[in-house]
Amino acid sequence: MNKLSIIITFYNNKDHILDCIESIKSQRNQNFDLIIVDDGSTDSSANLVKESINTYDKHINFITLENNSGHAHARNIALEHVNTQYVMFLDADDQLASYSVEYYLSKVNGLDGLVAPIHKFTMNKPQYVNKDKVRVEYLTQNSNPNSFLRKNTVCNILFKNAIIQAHNIRFNENLKIYTDASFVLDYMKYVERFARIFDFPFYYRGEVYDPFEGNTLTDQEFILTFEDYVNSYFDSIERTDNKKVIHFLTNKMKKEIKNGFDPSLKDIELRYNTLEKPLVKVVKSLKWDLMKDSKILYNLEILFLSMNAIENAKYVNNLRYVSRHVKNILQNNKLKNRSKYQLFDKEEGVDSNTIVFESFGGKNYSDSPKYIYEYMQRNYPQLNYIWVFAKPEQNVIIGNAEKVKKGSKEYYDAYSKAKFWVTNARLPLYLNKKENQIYIQTWHGTPLKRLANDMKVVRMPGTTTSNYKKNFYAETSRWDYLVSPNRYSTNIFKTAFWMDEERTMEIGYPRNDVLVNKSNDQEYIEQIKKDLNLPEGKKIIMYAPTWRDDEFVKKGKYLFDLKINLENLQKELGDEYVILLRMHYLISNALDLNGYEDFAIDVSNYNDISELYLISDALITDYSSVMFDFGILKKPQFFFAYDIEKYDKGLRGFYMNYMTDLPGEIITDEFKLAEELKNIDEHKEKYKDKIEKFYEKFCSLEKGESSKYIGDYIFNNTK
Repeated sequence: MNKLSIIITFYNNKDHILDCIESIKSQRNQNFDLIIVDDGSTDSSANLVKESINTYDKHINFITLENNSGHAHARNIALEHVNTQYVMFLDADDQLASYSVEYYLSKVNGLDGLVAPIHKFTMNKPQYVNKDKVRVEYLTQNSNPNSFLRKNTVCNILFKNAIIQAHNIRFNENLKIYTDASFVLDYMKYVERFARIFDFPFYYRGEVYDPFEGNTLTDQEFILTFEDYVNSYFDSIERTDNKKVIHFLTNKMKKEIKNGFDPSLKDIELRYNTLEKPLVKVVKSLKWDLMKDSKILYNLEILFLSMNAIENAKYVNNLRYVSRHVKNILQNNKLKNRSKYQLFDKEEGVDSNTIVFESFGGKNYSDSPKYIYEYMQRNYPQLNYIWVFAKPEQNVIIGNAEKVKKGSKEYYDAYSKAKFWVTNARLPLYLNKKENQIYIQTWHGTPLKRLANDMKVVRMPGTTTSNYKKNFYAETSRWDYLVSPNRYSTNIFKTAFWMDEERTMEIGYPRNDVLVNKSNDQEYIEQIKKDLNLPEGKKIIMYAPTWRDDEFVKKGKYLFDLKINLENLQKELGDEYVILLRMHYLISNALDLNGYEDFAIDVSNYNDISELYLISDALITDYSSVMFDFGILKKPQFFFAYDIEKYDKGLRGFYMNYMTDLPGEIITDEFKLAEELKNIDEHKEKYKDKIEKFYEKFCSLEKGESSKYIGDYIFNNTK
């Protein structure tokens, strides 16, 4: 007979359940019973599970409940079917490392339980147990009573079934979310010796794909769970008389209150208003514990809460917020400018004649903000213009705009004062977009790759899928208007950016005005070539690849391996061509062009890519949105997609049919690329129909007047 039963309960977990089941099927040691409970799922979860276990060579007790009653009830049902010495629980959105069962069974050895750690989601899971890192201790309940309570969960704990059945230990079904403590506390009363594993991962939490819980577009997790956490705390206290356990549970409750009602939270007022009743209830019970070793203002807030003086408590909470910023200012630390901004930013300080511009996070003077500004500078020079730069001294701008350094006092003053914000990328969330300010987001390309909310998973350093989407939504909710270049983009922005059509300006990109208005201006084009010191009489090809999400070295830094084979290109094309290399601004490694000086030119830091389009005879790209802007000119494009299979399947995927809808040939071989580039004119004729069709779908809205549309809108709303 097997020693272990694994219980999995699920309800509408279609995004995760297969990964969970696969982690069970991949266990090296299969000597366990498996009990799966479908808690009344209404999505495709149950069918996915049934298909998966259909090929699993193991008897599985699959229990279907007609109605969803919560995981406490589902687990209680499962416990009735356990016939093994030990039982453990696995949440449907979590996974076990393949060595877990084998290791657990080798260590539990008849003890009253085994407690193992729970780790965050990661792509890099160990393939075996590293004996130099893992640590196992054999403990007693008297000396270590809180080991079972460390994560508010029963998951990744081996419980002895004899104890459970002898004392009829079950989950409290009156609690909604935090039910596990009720089970663990009752179980702990009968535990003597147990094993605890430290410092090595066996159990992984599932990745959160949708932080908004379906269609709810606000992060209300704390607001939805706090009352149940309070109820669970009171339920737990009643189940134990162990002073160490009570102290442990009380400290966790104190942290929940302190962190959950921190004055710096943006929704602190909503939290206070919504959770007043449970907050007052628990504070009255823990007043002296909460005030122990705390600062004066926090103690005062707790005192008011215990007296049910909510308005006074909220006032003190705000006072704590103010005092933190005053401290930054008095200590003259690096956050002093932001603190001054947070304290003194008021609606009455907004000037209707002031506009602030920023491009690519202050990197340069470029893109749509540049063209909107230059139109306004020519037509409305009397207004107050401010440009934000990371390095103001390195950027030359026309007109009378004030240049300010990002993060400086003048930077915060600009965003506090300007009625209009114009930028092409996300702005920091610490900037307060007030009701009487208008935020115009021009964005920076027609989307080919999936964006923001349309990405199932996000693989970027310094964030998680959940945090990325939450922060992106917080940003897009501030946009008053988003510029769209075409109907295709407008439809994508609805889901990717949560944008409604009323806030979408479907007018074409201002940065593309120059492509329409200057495409036949030979004098203008020749001057750009002279500025770049390009040799006369040679054709110009630009290579502008995308950045790949998974090629990061750290947050904000990405590496790129130049795959086009410059040596072969120079050999085949060097007599007639010059190639411009335009790397994405997130790429961190500089290009080494030694030996290619007369053939290849790095234009990655050239501010205006639109000017580079105008002088180029052809474009090489892969999955970059540059194809849509370049398509306005109806010139040849070559798609060097050397990693097409990996890119489409493993990263963000595409909105359009990449294999059929492009205005040029997909090439995966570097030598074939060189051969095809010799015949630019033939290529243009060969793909004439596709180029025209591409133009009609993505570029025909561009009439050269987008800057005028936005500039006039801003001016008319300054009055």
